[in-house]
Amino acid sequence: MPRNVIAFVPQHTTTKSRVMAIVDKGNGHELDAIATLEWPHHAVAICNLLNSPNRGQESLSGLWHSLPASVRAGLEQAAQQRVDATDEREFLATWFVNEIDIPDLPRDGSGINWAALFPVAQCPADGCDYCDGCPAHAERRGGDAGSNQCGPGGSCRCLVDSSEDEEETCVCPSWDVGPRWAAALYQSLTETAEVLLEQADGLVWGVEGPAVGFPRSLIAQPPAFFVRLAESCIDLCALLAGGVRPVPHTIAELLMLDEAARSYLENHVSSAGLDVDAMKQEFAHLPEGHGDFELDALWMFQFTNSDWEKIAESETIYQPYSMDRIFDTLPEAAQWPRNADGR
Repeated sequence: MPRNVIAFVPQHTTTKSRVMAIVDKGNGHELDAIATLEWPHHAVAICNLLNSPNRGQESLSGLWHSLPASVRAGLEQAAQQRVDATDEREFLATWFVNEIDIPDLPRDGSGINWAALFPVAQCPADGCDYCDGCPAHAERRGGDAGSNQCGPGGSCRCLVDSSEDEEETCVCPSWDVGPRWAAALYQSLTETAEVLLEQADGLVWGVEGPAVGFPRSLIAQPPAFFVRLAESCIDLCALLAGGVRPVPHTIAELLMLDEAARSYLENHVSSAGLDVDAMKQEFAHLPEGHGDFELDALWMFQFTNSDWEKIAESETIYQPYSMDRIFDTLPEAAQWPRNADGR
């Protein structure tokens, strides 16, 4: 009796991953090893392709065509032996298709009242003890109210005295994101999450597309990794939509906030450089705030002893399953509670 293939299943050990076939050779069901692949998620993707009710999907797969010719030949032979529609067991293969759970993307941010969530006028009514520029404070002290150091809408631009070894530092506006930058980050984080979920789904089905905006050093990670990255973007969106500073609690959130900011800016670069006017026009309905569309305005969100910048800039591609630590909560997170009181 010829070998009839019922379905394909991945098998993983600590050292290798295989594509196995559930076969019927006339004496009941058996398992035959068909191919050994480099990574577990590659074995899962190949099995998905071969178990799909849409026969021939492997011909469209970048992963499939990247396999060594000898490995691909063995898989093709097994695929040709899969039972057809005349066999009542044909539907069983669909039971072994591995899919990923896709989280819901954030809602459209155009209806969010960003001006109320992130007001630009952060100065106290009577000024503050550190401010040299707020008109109200200058008048109260009998100073010159004409030398206004306040930013748009009243955001402080005040400087405080520092030691001889340090430059003067601004203590007010650096702790807040303005409504325009918050809306832009929300939009970009949503788009980044969508791309990451598409990447995860593509990996499940062996699609090899261009590297997307996430750090190149992470492109060899498995599908579930990119789902978790997308969830990090979604969590940051939830913070913004709740009017809470998006202070990252993990390296993943640091990477995604930085990526979303850079991605938004890169989308507004032309041959003449960064088109700030176009960005301002996009959010002209919102008041201008300190640090709008500036990466430097996010500096206070990046206080950490982690190696997030090394990961973001690394030329090395990290091995699959080696970077789950980026989802661990950072010790510094305790200093930045995520609630209205921690704004």
